[in-house]
Amino acid sequence: MTDLHIIGAGPAGAFAGICALKTGANVLISEEHKTAGEPVHCSGLISASGLEQMSDIVDFKKIIINPIRRANIHAKTESLSLTFNSPKAYVVSRGGFDELAMQKFEQEGGKAEFGSKISSRTQLKSKNIIGADGPISSVARMFDFPKLEKFAPSYQAEFVYDCPDLSAVEVFFDPALCPGFIGWIIPLSQSRAKIGLGVSSDANLHIAKQNFLSRLKLQNAKKESEFSALIPLAPRKKTGICKDGYNVCLAGDSAGQVKASSGGGVFFGSSCARIAGQNYSNPQEYERLWRKKYGFDLSLHSLAREGANILSGDGLDLCVNFASALKFDRLLSRSGEMDEYSKMLSFNTLCDYIGIIARM
Repeated sequence: MTDLHIIGAGPAGAFAGICALKTGANVLISEEHKTAGEPVHCSGLISASGLEQMSDIVDFKKIIINPIRRANIHAKTESLSLTFNSPKAYVVSRGGFDELAMQKFEQEGGKAEFGSKISSRTQLKSKNIIGADGPISSVARMFDFPKLEKFAPSYQAEFVYDCPDLSAVEVFFDPALCPGFIGWIIPLSQSRAKIGLGVSSDANLHIAKQNFLSRLKLQNAKKESEFSALIPLAPRKKTGICKDGYNVCLAGDSAGQVKASSGGGVFFGSSCARIAGQNYSNPQEYERLWRKKYGFDLSLHSLAREGANILSGDGLDLCVNFASALKFDRLLSRSGEMDEYSKMLSFNTLCDYIGIIARM
């Protein structure tokens, strides 16, 4: 007997499955691809704090490629550099992350079937379902969930690229290059980097890609692992329902539990998936709990995205100059958070900033 059928063997599916197993459930994960972690459609840049919170399931130290201690933020013409005393994030093998999560799931007694595409209700093997099958979710379609309202078409590839500082990521906010979203350069080695961008849903990704790569003088460069994907930028209005005798939860990208500021989804998706695994037979409780715990932070990321989208290139340059003049860069270097923005709205953060200003 299968108590819970999870569709998708990415981080959200594996984390949900492990937490469900701990309740005593019999769990099956179905994955359309032949192995976990393939194909990789992700940058692999994950916050250090997020990885620490997920380390009970994934020993991320086994899959680190580069520690990141610097972020160079580029507006239209102005730039801001944030330098951290310890790694703020890590570039990890995303395929390796997924593999380790699924290994943990199977070690805990879970069952997995690969090369199994679930596209209709007749293939479901339980009345309790978790859809962790990405933004174009078959589970969401089967049960008529509300559509994702905001998303960013994106492109990424691995390029031969000179990376003199392996600890630094480059992030581009120029709306002329990346209308409605961002661009990025993430170092893999001194001669290779993951380079990509996203745009708003009403922009032309192909044209933006050409302009972005031309700006970096990469229009004719050798590249590998090239892909395009959709990044959800807001949660679905509903992520848990009881319908036709089924209890159905959506988690991860399929639920839209992704940072609208940057497109990162591993931490929030996996964290919400834990709650789904613990409450798989009670979708309403799952919905209530994840929104209570993570909804505010995801809303703060959405506000940051909306604020950036309002500004022109000149406006973003002005913001960068103000941030530097008011020493916000030093505050972010000391107290900045990549995931849980709400932690920056604290008395300790205010004290840090007062101390920085006092030393000006």
